[in-house]
Amino acid sequence: MKTRNPLLGGIIAAVMIGFGSWRLYAHYIVGEEMPTWRLILTFAIVAYGLVVAYNVLIKKNAE
Repeated sequence: MKTRNPLLGGIIAAVMIGFGSWRLYAHYIVGEEMPTWRLILTFAIVAYGLVVAYNVLIKKNAE
């Protein structure tokens, strides 16, 4: 059975959440125009980052 590295998962989650949040900030606060497909992709990146972070935290607490 293959196990995942929780440190690497946490770093990836932080990068995904940070990048997605930066893009959403640029669109909604700064007013930068962004195509709809990029907005959808940005929301998906943030959501996936949150899921990865949740899984890392749950696995860490279970140990």
